[in-house]
Amino acid sequence: MHYYFITGTSYGLGKALAEKLVQRSNVYVFGIARTCTISHKQYEHIHADLGEPSQLKLITELFKKAFQKEDQLYLINNAGIVDPIRYTGKFSPDEIQKLFQVNLLSVVQLTNAFLQIPVSSFARRVILNISSGAANKVSDGWALYGASKAGVDHFSLHVARELEIDQQAHTRIFSVAPGVVDTRMQQKIRETPIESFSTLNRFLDLDANKQLVPADQVAQKLLQITDAPELFAQTILSVRDF
Repeated sequence: MHYYFITGTSYGLGKALAEKLVQRSNVYVFGIARTCTISHKQYEHIHADLGEPSQLKLITELFKKAFQKEDQLYLINNAGIVDPIRYTGKFSPDEIQKLFQVNLLSVVQLTNAFLQIPVSSFARRVILNISSGAANKVSDGWALYGASKAGVDHFSLHVARELEIDQQAHTRIFSVAPGVVDTRMQQKIRETPIESFSTLNRFLDLDANKQLVPADQVAQKLLQITDAPELFAQTILSVRDF
């Protein structure tokens, strides 16, 4: 059996991934989000808010399931928030804490728990973290989001190195920038006042010129990685590269 644990399945890229996967045989998807928008016999929803650290236990308990040695396990850390987009000095403490909890700390915590699954319990294990081009670009108003995604990339690189040293060839980790995807996050960006970041017009133009990529197309590309991780040598990737 192929077991997928996917955060942020209410809508957007996470939902597209889950909907594609449940069409396959021998697949079971655990979707993790605050709301459930998928109904399928091969899908189980876990109601959890990744912004609340105490709720992560609802997810990590899933990793204690009695897997079989022929099972293949996948953790897709997809959930993320872009708010607040504004200049540093204008954030509330709660806003800072929530963004880093969802975008970075939950990724670290879930990956840490996922790697505690005994190596005798599966045939293959893959971690796919959804990053962003903002991880290596400097944009005014994006300090929190960019820093959180840079943290995801760097954390993934460290884990990849540890897996290599530990000779865990059956476990891979990736951090992938999905590009400009037509999701609610892009809508939130477009609704942000230009006073909060000077490059707003770029995002308005992407939408106006129909340059946003549908979530299902990006999901199909991401599944190329989970389907055949051995074909991807690098830890940090962009869907634009393949």
